[in-house]
Amino acid sequence: MNKKVLISFLLVGLILTFVGCAQASNLPGTNNGTANAAGNTSVVESQAASETEAPQIPDEEGPKITRISDIFAQPGSYKGKDVIVEGKIVAECPSGCWFTLSDGTGNIYVDLNPSNLVIPQKRGAAAKVYGKVVIESGDAYIIGTKVEF
Repeated sequence: MNKKVLISFLLVGLILTFVGCAQASNLPGTNNGTANAAGNTSVVESQAASETEAPQIPDEEGPKITRISDIFAQPGSYKGKDVIVEGKIVAECPSGCWFTLSDGTGNIYVDLNPSNLVIPQKRGAAAKVYGKVVIESGDAYIIGTKVEF
């Protein structure tokens, strides 16, 4: 009986390690979201980013939203650049450390783990993502530093 329990724990641990998200919800400094004064906008933001970056003064039109298709059309020009993308969450890690965002022009992978962020399960929800474009093995994705719902 003890062997079965031990094997079960080992298999679960192996699966969670393979997925790479098992410990994301237990990372120190993780912010699970806050509400604005009206209590209707959930925001998940990296504390490190908000403490070190200077506040931005919004321009008359507000921040420019980047289309996902533009990132894929010219990935080299977006590499390492901060972007804001909006869309719908179409897939999400069970631990909330990554998700796929669709804006109607394309789908992009958003990795929150490097920023020590996790989000609640929000599949199907509209989201605004602030982050940096990364190109790895020819594929573009975003390391998210802030997510608004």
